[in-house]
Amino acid sequence: MTMAQALGWLLLLLFCSSAHSFLWRRTRGAYESKGMSPTGDGSFQQKLDHFSKNSTELWPQRYFFNDAFYKPGGPVFLLIGGFETVCESWISTNNTWVSYAERLGALFLLLEHRFYGHSQPKGDLSTASLHYLSSRQALADIVNFRIKVAEKVGLTKNKWVAFGCSYGGSLAVWSRIKHPDLFAAAVGSSAPIKAKANFYEYLEVVQRSLATHNSKCFQAVREAFGQVVKMLSLRKYHRQLRKDFTLCKPMKRFSEMDKAFFIEHLVFPFKSAVQDNDNESDYEGIQVSFGMDELCDMMTNTSLGSPYYRFVRLLHVLFKDEYLRCFPAQYEKKLEVYLDSSINHHNPTKARQYFYQCCTEFGFFHTTDSKNQLFTGLPLSYFVQQCSDFFGPEFNYDSLNMGVMSTNAYYGGFKVTGSKIIFSNGSFDPWHPLGITKDISKDLPAVFIKGAVHCADMYQQKDTDSAELIQAREKIFQILQQWLKE
Repeated sequence: MTMAQALGWLLLLLFCSSAHSFLWRRTRGAYESKGMSPTGDGSFQQKLDHFSKNSTELWPQRYFFNDAFYKPGGPVFLLIGGFETVCESWISTNNTWVSYAERLGALFLLLEHRFYGHSQPKGDLSTASLHYLSSRQALADIVNFRIKVAEKVGLTKNKWVAFGCSYGGSLAVWSRIKHPDLFAAAVGSSAPIKAKANFYEYLEVVQRSLATHNSKCFQAVREAFGQVVKMLSLRKYHRQLRKDFTLCKPMKRFSEMDKAFFIEHLVFPFKSAVQDNDNESDYEGIQVSFGMDELCDMMTNTSLGSPYYRFVRLLHVLFKDEYLRCFPAQYEKKLEVYLDSSINHHNPTKARQYFYQCCTEFGFFHTTDSKNQLFTGLPLSYFVQQCSDFFGPEFNYDSLNMGVMSTNAYYGGFKVTGSKIIFSNGSFDPWHPLGITKDISKDLPAVFIKGAVHCADMYQQKDTDSAELIQAREKIFQILQQWLKE
């Protein structure tokens, strides 16, 4: 057995609980015979509350590891999960960070964030349970995991690097800032560093990116969205809107919250196309997301009628899988979903947890409270009302502002301290206004990628990738390689 194999088995034996026992996807022999990475998963016992001396409650946090490339003494990459359910493919397929591990002989670990995916500390997602959901508790999870693994498996002298994308990238950055003794470096891809309640800049970037990508498409979107908003404001058009969008209920008693909820659905395709630029279908071949090219192909297709009717067609294509018979435009539908505090262990959701962190720590609300965008109808008040409706009246403007101020005071916001942190962002990514896009110092470099979308530098390389994106990936590697030599 090689050193790498022994390390893998130690991780297996030391950290898998009886309740969530380790399950090999295939045997090592099967992996190796097919040229695949020897990977595994397990669970690690974490404290429910790291900040209470009286707390003794533990819960199993899910992690994965890949030791296929590990060379004794090599670095340890810790990929930090954010708002998503993590999966083995993140560290076993040819994503950019996996190629870095292969080139540097690194061991790869992936840690799932508390309350997301299958890492559920409590039996439900009630407001009382979500009290234990915060970035600070998550950071304490990361630190505890890093220390215990290093001690148990003999990795205390190895250099650890924190990786992450989006909020996971924020946690990677904050891990290095707060614990430079534990992490030698960090790479935060598309990582929002500053909390902001009224994040109107997000939709401003969506508009600019669409206009840059395809000016005719942008004009069609502007005309279509403007027409829908006009029809919403005049009762005589409500029957037509219901017919065109196949709304589930009449609009006779359409409240301001109902209108905003409907507009959220209208804005979603553009947010998704610009942020992720991913043309994706599900296992039945049903379209679930559009990239910018596909969205613009439809919005500029004159055979579908006016821009308004192209827009109607776009919404029907995207939502036909979710809403088979009709389109629920009433806010009560969102209330029904977000008030559900149960946990679906077969298909974990993230909406309620994500919104809780927005209400208590980050804001991140994509409002239309600026004049530099074509969208309208989503004021900050709409989102604050949801905080109260979902979690209780004590979640309001004051608590939101206090939470955002506390987050920026604790982590520093744009006033980044420390060293050996790489910040990468794409110009098309609507999150980049909250990230670091210019070098702070030689040891705090920014890699800003023209035309790149959210976390694009960390995904698997494609033939369609731009030269700027390919060069950015290599630049990040060269910086990281140099730091690990020091």
